[in-house]
Amino acid sequence: MRRVSRRKKIRMSFIPAMISIALIVIVVLLITRFNSIVQQRERIVAESKQLEAQEQALEARLEELQLANGVGNDNKKVENIARSQLDMVYPGEIIFRISGE
Repeated sequence: MRRVSRRKKIRMSFIPAMISIALIVIVVLLITRFNSIVQQRERIVAESKQLEAQEQALEARLEELQLANGVGNDNKKVENIARSQLDMVYPGEIIFRISGE
């Protein structure tokens, strides 16, 4: 009778041990996954800040170039460029070209 009770004790202690090991493994996996997510979030936030700074620098550079070239909201200059370089006209206008032979 002693042997039977010993086997029951071993089986009873084996199941809680396996459950404990499984819980430990799950907790370790959750912690590593959480750590990975936190690192990924930090990387994305840093990249976002870097891109925002780059966007501001590019906008400032665009404004500088527009001021240097005299391009901006100057409609007359835009019209002249459209007429001379793109051969654009208003509706109803006719273009006459004279070839010099």
